[in-house]
Amino acid sequence: MKILIYSFNDKIGDGLQKVSFLQEIKRIYPESHITYTTTNTTTLKDKLNPLVQDCIDEFIENNCITSSLKNLFKENKIFKNKYFDLIIDLQKVVIRTICLKKISHGKFFSPAAGLIFSDFKNVDNIKFKNLYIEKFYFNILTVISKKNYPKIPEIKLPNIQKAKDLIHTIENHNIGIAPGAGDPIRCWDFENYLLVAKLLKKKGYNIYFFLGPNEKQFLRKCEAEGFDCPEWSNGELISKEIVFTMNLAKKMSLLLCNDGGTAWMFEFAGIKTLKIFGVTDEVKFARPGFCKTIQVKDYGFSDIKDFPVNTYMEILFNFIQKN
Repeated sequence: MKILIYSFNDKIGDGLQKVSFLQEIKRIYPESHITYTTTNTTTLKDKLNPLVQDCIDEFIENNCITSSLKNLFKENKIFKNKYFDLIIDLQKVVIRTICLKKISHGKFFSPAAGLIFSDFKNVDNIKFKNLYIEKFYFNILTVISKKNYPKIPEIKLPNIQKAKDLIHTIENHNIGIAPGAGDPIRCWDFENYLLVAKLLKKKGYNIYFFLGPNEKQFLRKCEAEGFDCPEWSNGELISKEIVFTMNLAKKMSLLLCNDGGTAWMFEFAGIKTLKIFGVTDEVKFARPGFCKTIQVKDYGFSDIKDFPVNTYMEILFNFIQKN
């Protein structure tokens, strides 16, 4: 069975949200040949590949499927002479869906326009709007496979013992802090996180800062304040592999973070996060059961940078006590 799965684009968070879905697709159709394709690029092909290397047989990026009207009348040479038994569309833009459906296939699924383009009908009125994106993918699976998913399966994570061996403190006293995000407008100020770290240290917690390449500027300050940055050694990243950081995450009890890629790594490693939101949607971008959210607008603030540390600490300690 040949399956084609289409997504518009995948940054780290987008890709991680698809891993459990892709692993389950392969479990349902173990003998299938799965092609994953994107209009732009996908982190599933490189940074996240260790999580899906047993699921995806072929990647096709930059596939010329766009929302341009002129593409409706063009032949897609990339898929010329290709046939798929099943095509699964993971997005809702109608023009892209129509372009995708022109590829030769047996059956087609798309959530676009109320499933009007699909060969699969939503007889049980399963929800595809205003819900967490990972649940959205498993609702697609429910329609296609007629299998219910009251609980989303945990992802299979490759074990990297050398990462876990870097941290020797007691896990239930370890708290990670990830002060970065893909866009600065999603970031609560680093100085706020540093103050939070100092307050937690006084309470007896072991604090670890998780810094990506864009946060290297904070490395010296963290180390000067006595906080370990376990992904770094001698001013360089030990590993750029996502699964390395996810294995480090397993040594934490909690991560304090913005809406960024590191937060997703922790949540998909099974570690809870306290995630602060300003401009992004806290419903779509928080993994249920693994994320406590702070939406600054709910507290009367329009800018994430204005959210006060004392209010943050009240929320944090209340969350720690309940967990």
